[in-house]
Amino acid sequence: MNWYYVGWGVIGITAVLLIIFTVKFKRKGGYIVRHYPAVEGLRNATTTALERGLSNDVVLGDAFWSYSYPGLGLHSLSVLPHLLTQEAYASGGLSVSGADGSLVLFAQQIVHQQYADGFSAALAALTLGPALHGPTPSSFTAGVLPQIRLRSVGALALFGNYGAEGLLWAEAVASRGGHVFAGAGALTAQAALFSTVDDLLMGEEIFILPGVLSKTVEDQAGWLVEDVVRAGMMLLLVIGAMLKVLGVL
Repeated sequence: MNWYYVGWGVIGITAVLLIIFTVKFKRKGGYIVRHYPAVEGLRNATTTALERGLSNDVVLGDAFWSYSYPGLGLHSLSVLPHLLTQEAYASGGLSVSGADGSLVLFAQQIVHQQYADGFSAALAALTLGPALHGPTPSSFTAGVLPQIRLRSVGALALFGNYGAEGLLWAEAVASRGGHVFAGAGALTAQAALFSTVDDLLMGEEIFILPGVLSKTVEDQAGWLVEDVVRAGMMLLLVIGAMLKVLGVL
């Protein structure tokens, strides 16, 4: 058996399924099997904070690029546009921060929409400006904790690449009655937050956040294809194990 062709076959089947389900969902229906209570908790907490006049804080992590977790910085930036609602702009209660200059710079570009059909001077008047409280995890923590104490934070959302220091940010908000949501990709963050944060997404779950926050046909088709391929691989592994036991393979 040539595994090279098997691999390309799986890729081809996946591409065909993706096209089929995308076309099908555009006509009618959708994929609603996946449900994440943690994301619903984030939505509810964000809305409640806006209604009560409290602040919504978003932390984008402490590194735009990391050799250990290269995709987490970009992931936090991909989530940010889905949190920039008109209500958040109008209330003036949304705070975005990060511990890396490049990360904050790109976040500012996203907030001001400078890459959307060119730069508009009118958008520069927005009150929301991503903050760099410190260029390292420790200095960022030292800078962000006083800000949390000064403002009434109703909801805190953690994304991107960060470590055990995320526990200090979460505790500072939770101790004052705020809601904490965390997408923990790094192992140290997962270990620190697992027992203290109820609304926690870990591992590959965090990469579905943009699609869950703003569901599109393409996202739902991708989830269904992923589940179909995953179920198929599990079935093939079971069949292969049985054939191995029977001496066929």
